Amino acid sequence: MNQKEKWIEDQMNAESFIEHVPPSEELMNRLRAIPSQVKTTYDTVPKKVVWAVAASIAILLFVNVISFSNYKTSNTETTSQNEVSDSYFSYLKQL
Repeated sequence: MNQKEKWIEDQMNAESFIEHVPPSEELMNRLRAIPSQVKTTYDTVPKKVVWAVAASIAILLFVNVISFSNYKTSNTETTSQNEVSDSYFSYLKQL
């Protein structure tokens, strides 16, 4: 075996010289506590936020209904005004 192959074998067997250390009980307790800590931070949304979103949606719907009803009435008034103006200026169509 040449020197390069010996060095490769030594590197491959270096794992046998490493001692495995068991984790401490404090570390294990901290690792076990992580899921409960993460769950509590993402679990609830404040009620103020929920009510604010609900109120803004209700206001948006109310404004849309009011504007749509005003649009329909203004559309019919415009149509009737156009009919009056067309009949009043009908003599101009002959020119």
